[in-house]
Amino acid sequence: MPGRRFLYHAHGSAIAGTITKPFKADIDINAATSLPIIGGFASAKSGAYQLNDVISVGSAHTYVSGIQTDDKAHNVVSTCIVEDLNILHMITADAVIGKLSSKHVDGKPPEFSPLGSQFVNLKIGGQPVDVDLDHDLFLRNTTHAALLKHYESLGKGAKGGKAKLRYQWGVDHANVPAGLADGMLMDPSTGWHKSNETLHTSMVKQVRASGSGNSSGELPYAYAIHIPHVGNVYLGEIFVSPDLKRITMLRVELGSPFTGTAAVSSPVGNSGWFPP
Repeated sequence: MPGRRFLYHAHGSAIAGTITKPFKADIDINAATSLPIIGGFASAKSGAYQLNDVISVGSAHTYVSGIQTDDKAHNVVSTCIVEDLNILHMITADAVIGKLSSKHVDGKPPEFSPLGSQFVNLKIGGQPVDVDLDHDLFLRNTTHAALLKHYESLGKGAKGGKAKLRYQWGVDHANVPAGLADGMLMDPSTGWHKSNETLHTSMVKQVRASGSGNSSGELPYAYAIHIPHVGNVYLGEIFVSPDLKRITMLRVELGSPFTGTAAVSSPVGNSGWFPP
């Protein structure tokens, strides 16, 4: 079609949020950047940041890129990196990396991948944990339609496995603690939710204490975990629609004695042609 052109769209933020009690303050949006519709490369970097004793980061870096390759495909990448994360000395990590890439070929559904997203030396309550991300799932289902077909094929068969996961840190707690499910935005028994064209799930297969061996005596934790006297933490969330993909690697809802929310490493990709 004459005049038809590809519009690049990607952005990301390394960290952001709000504290409401015992004081009110915004967690500054660190290292936010955006890609213009013509593509190219953009990046942002911030140094050490701290909000009282609630949250601190050593550095934050985001970059977005959009290019057309020799095979006429349009490739878009959004990456967000937070180093030396510390939330109330209860949730710490050497690095939290969110990466979202996509490939667009005219006449074909866009492909996407979160490969490269990872947690480096994540600790909960001082305990090192291993977070297994289901990269294979997204390598096998590279489009929105394929991923949606996969989850719909699970049907009610997914129920039961998820329910055996532990949801409360430090306690063998198979039931979802009060308030945790509200922030999950999905049925915890199935592990995914569809609203119109948008699919919401988590990239996390399991979270377990490092060195535990994940034996039957120590069940793995779900991606949504209640931490007593801290709040709720949600790991590896992803939203996928035909045109929009977005990741939040770590989202925290603080409960007591501090209340507030924070989102860490949030890349977004949303590109396409005009006219469609």
